[in-house]
Amino acid sequence: MLKRVLLATAISGALASPSYAISSQALSQLGDGIDLTYAVLDNQQNEWRTFKGQITLQNTSSVALPASGWSIYFSHIRMMQPLANNDLTVSHVNGDIFKIEPTENFKALEAGKTLTIEFESEFWQIAKTDIMPNWYLVSDSGETALIESTSNSIDGEVPTKPGEELPFVSDFDNELKWKRYGGSITDFYDPFTAANRYAKNSDLNKLENVKGVIPTPASIVLGDGDVAIDPSWVVVFDNGYQHQAEFIAKQFGLTAVPWTPNQSKVIRVGWGQVNIDGKPKWEEAYSLTVSPSAEKINIDAVDQAGALYAAQSLLQLTEGNIIPEVNISDAPRFAYRGLSIDAARNFRTKDSILELIDQMSAVKLNKLHLRLSDDEAWRIEIPALPELATVGSQRCHDLSETACVLPFLGAGPDGTAESNGYYTQADYKEILEAANALNIEVIPEVDMPGHAHAAIKAMEARYERLAAEGDMTAANEYLLSDPDDTTEYLSVQMFTDNAMNVCMDSTYNFVDTVVSSLIQLHQDIQPLKTFHFGGDEIAGAWTDSPICQSFLANNSAGITTVDELSQYFVERISAITANHNLNLGGWEDGLMHNNVVYPRGELANTKVSGNAWQNIWEWGVADRAFNLANNGYGVVYNQATHFYFDHPYEPDPEERGYYWAPRFTDTRKSFGFMPDDLYANADFTRAGAPITKEEVLNAASVKTLERPENVLGLQGSVWTETIRTEAQFEGMTFPRAIALAERAWHTASWEAHDANGKLVDDAARAADYNTFANLVAKKVMPNLEANGIAFNLPVPGGIIDGGVLKANSAFPGLMIEYSVDNGQSWEIYNAAQAPSVSNALIRTVSGERSSRVSIVK
Repeated sequence: MLKRVLLATAISGALASPSYAISSQALSQLGDGIDLTYAVLDNQQNEWRTFKGQITLQNTSSVALPASGWSIYFSHIRMMQPLANNDLTVSHVNGDIFKIEPTENFKALEAGKTLTIEFESEFWQIAKTDIMPNWYLVSDSGETALIESTSNSIDGEVPTKPGEELPFVSDFDNELKWKRYGGSITDFYDPFTAANRYAKNSDLNKLENVKGVIPTPASIVLGDGDVAIDPSWVVVFDNGYQHQAEFIAKQFGLTAVPWTPNQSKVIRVGWGQVNIDGKPKWEEAYSLTVSPSAEKINIDAVDQAGALYAAQSLLQLTEGNIIPEVNISDAPRFAYRGLSIDAARNFRTKDSILELIDQMSAVKLNKLHLRLSDDEAWRIEIPALPELATVGSQRCHDLSETACVLPFLGAGPDGTAESNGYYTQADYKEILEAANALNIEVIPEVDMPGHAHAAIKAMEARYERLAAEGDMTAANEYLLSDPDDTTEYLSVQMFTDNAMNVCMDSTYNFVDTVVSSLIQLHQDIQPLKTFHFGGDEIAGAWTDSPICQSFLANNSAGITTVDELSQYFVERISAITANHNLNLGGWEDGLMHNNVVYPRGELANTKVSGNAWQNIWEWGVADRAFNLANNGYGVVYNQATHFYFDHPYEPDPEERGYYWAPRFTDTRKSFGFMPDDLYANADFTRAGAPITKEEVLNAASVKTLERPENVLGLQGSVWTETIRTEAQFEGMTFPRAIALAERAWHTASWEAHDANGKLVDDAARAADYNTFANLVAKKVMPNLEANGIAFNLPVPGGIIDGGVLKANSAFPGLMIEYSVDNGQSWEIYNAAQAPSVSNALIRTVSGERSSRVSIVK
């Protein structure tokens, strides 16, 4: 047993209340019968520093909650302050896990009685999904019982609409609850009203005969004719293009055969030179010609990826079996067009990822950055280290964390289908095969040295197992933590033990073994090119580690201070991955310390890239992307203000997601991103105050991009702290990922360009978005619906004008319904036959799904 585990156990025992035996039956009755409610009372009581909340326990069971012998465990994303109540204490366990316990002053909560607990906590909570579900009781004997009133299920089913799955959370019904700042700072955000949305959508209109392709081709010319595909057509292919030809043939129910001359009614797929603006393109480029008079469709592609993208454009143009006459010449803006998916916080199953890959390919995204580990879980099977899967991928109430990690993020005492799980080797290979067939490179991320709680605990469990067997050499081989480390630190997510010890050789044994296993998984399907080591959010670790103190006193690398250890770690990871002929990826803060970029020449990999993410305009950190690029690193714009798809679509307490970067990110905002003039994207502070490009430039240490060739592309990220179900994941990803694809592939004429001083053309941007939104509603969303993808349905806008209901949508053409009987019945809204009403409810509908309801008055 590791010393710190023994110490924690001893302290816990010393501080425990006098034991009161609670029977299993009574514990279960209390779990079923305690009606727990959680309410935010005031976010503005102390400007932004603390908020006031209230937890209410109503005992509707037939037994008393006794004076001692129990505790309530729960997830809370903000650090709670000591309770003023002398009857109860609240304490931080680790990460987002807290517990409430009775003191010797507590009196039993008898059946039928109610207990109110007022508390204060750091910062603010302004959305329902800030509060995690599945609180649970624990008896002093270690038995657990879920408090059913906090369960995220209703009648055994997990709902998919925002706000419905947290029935124990009180409404955020006034500005003290939905605004996060008060006093000297003004929070400008209020929930949108129907009239607000109507005004936002007022420059959009439905285009009846809209035709086109998303993402927009470099050149597209539509003719007046069309061709009808019937069984007499055949798909023919040149050498090397059989797979893409078979892909097309499958979509149309045709046959694919090798090319022969002088055929009509053919879709030909073959090699051909592609020129854009008189310049040849050599990667992922294609031309597509649909010729009704010749009864031919011709695809010329510079490579197999280009042929696949021509096929995707062809499918988007097809309505039924009719394809319009068209000439397209096309090539991507950026070689890197990615999505990063957090499979660690809540698990994204193999089937979920396979569905995502299909939809990514449809809009020509080509990089799947798969985050396989974090504090809360490890998600990939590594045969040499079985505890990573058996322990690190599971959550449950095990304070020793030898059978599982703690039930972070509201997983409850036994974990959930969303919190638990991992990719077997076979699962991962299936993902690779699907991605490879659709020109999508899988980039695995194992975050280190921080965000590593699950890995650390899994390797401690391995240590315990082998130590018990008497094999201490093997036990120590992959240990990631110094058992005598007394460093006190707190990560951003409130972990006290989530940083691998970078002074231990066993840490690097671990990294090499994991990297080697990933290489082996990839090798026969899609050879691994890049390993992403994460590297983000390290917080004060290693200071009081005896192993690190010994290393600092005696090493050959010239490392003398704890402050230098992060760079030392990155250099060691670089050497390991370079030895395997891999490129290296990391988050921006993994490649710098105190905003100073590590010397590129000290990293051994041929290519090293950073995801530039933290661009909160008023913080003065928006220059990190330029800093990395100017210092020789490849840079992926992964900007949190525009491309973090875990953020809400609207500034509404009922919307899902965290909001630490912008208050909200809708599809239109992502669509409007301008990669060629990064600071021109500045719009609002986190509080909603306008901020200009000039203000951001003045605060930036690095004001210009000197090496634009180092900008590799764009990436969106879907972090899953608040995203549990598959429907939630799909709704947060789509349609925003489609806007990301548009900007990563196509350079719009309205964009600002820093190099020549061109300013953004706002009118042209609005017109372009109108076309985009119409195409998404007409072509993309029906395809998503048909494939069971629960894309987000925007809440419509509406006003009563002269007694007549007027309604609109951010995606013209989406069906809107209205109700005049408080939702008992619904009618389809038709602007040409708008009803006369004094008030109404409105919602957007697709298939069996509907948006949140909005009130029009």
